[in-house]
Amino acid sequence: MGKIKSQVKIKIAKHDFDFLQPSNSIDTVVRKAIEGDVFEACAFCNGKIPGITSDNYLINNIIKHNTDNIFIFLKNNVIVGVYAMLMLNPLGLERLLLGEFNTKNPEFLCLTKTNEIPAAIYVWSYIAPGKAANGIRNVSQFLQQKKYRNINFFARPVTPAGIQISKNLGYEPLENSSNGLFRYVRLINREPNMQRAA
Repeated sequence: MGKIKSQVKIKIAKHDFDFLQPSNSIDTVVRKAIEGDVFEACAFCNGKIPGITSDNYLINNIIKHNTDNIFIFLKNNVIVGVYAMLMLNPLGLERLLLGEFNTKNPEFLCLTKTNEIPAAIYVWSYIAPGKAANGIRNVSQFLQQKKYRNINFFARPVTPAGIQISKNLGYEPLENSSNGLFRYVRLINREPNMQRAA
């Protein structure tokens, strides 16, 4: 039987997230956040994005619940960027799509624990001004591992700059979303005939 040609149109953004590679010239250290980073990370984020939480207790529990949730970017041991995600389980994804997921105070029953495979990744926030933005390349590389490489992302950018950055990375507004939800379809999911490596 002949191979059926796919009718899926593959869209590639100018700086598609899945194609980002760490820069050799980056002078920023990128690592997972630990509990000891919470106070400084919250102070760094406070006031930079409308509606973002600066609840140290919540952020601490988010980190403890899943150690892959939050990355920090450091220059000279000072936080210059934060990339925060929520690894959603099927219930979390369902509630997100229905507009019932509380992004300001997420319920932990909607989130996967460390080492569990998520149903989706919600990009909670990222703040990386100037050259610190290169740290996002390292996060992209981390999310290429087998556990995450076919998990789609969702985000709700709230500033004009955030919306533009999201579009540049390959996010698109989700159809029929009444609350500004964007989705990033992983490259492997845009190519249905690509074999998923074991």
